[in-house]
Amino acid sequence: MRWRLVDKAISFTPWEAIAIIKAGSLEEYSLLERWGERGLAPASLLLESCVQAARWLVETSSSFSLTCDLQEVGFWHAMEGLRPGERYWVFLRVVERGNESLTLSLRQKRLLPGQGVPEPDFRCDGEADGMFSVSLTHLAARYLPRDRECLWQEIRHE
Repeated sequence: MRWRLVDKAISFTPWEAIAIIKAGSLEEYSLLERWGERGLAPASLLLESCVQAARWLVETSSSFSLTCDLQEVGFWHAMEGLRPGERYWVFLRVVERGNESLTLSLRQKRLLPGQGVPEPDFRCDGEADGMFSVSLTHLAARYLPRDRECLWQEIRHE
């Protein structure tokens, strides 16, 4: 079973913003089968995709010297989980940056089969769909920086 919470990074501005795509996998669609919801990737995985996107923003912005952990979810307007063929588009914007933490706002959109990705310049104007904070920590204490750089190249298709 392969868990990939960010399938593609669409746009990226260091320490400011990142837009990503998350596509559901066959395994994810089967997670809720026990509770009668076969064919639906859990909404909690979508929130984790947002945290993973924040992690990529921090890691790439810091030249792979820092990473982050979820500190607090201020609010999140959860969408129903993804159905087969759907993708999840997320745009994160840094609204506050401290020495040890970031606060990010997010916009999210369900992309139906065949539906194009919003333009990379689609910004968090208007009401956000969520807000959360992450704490910054040293990447080398958890990961091999070179491994993370290789994964980043893969999701950026570089």
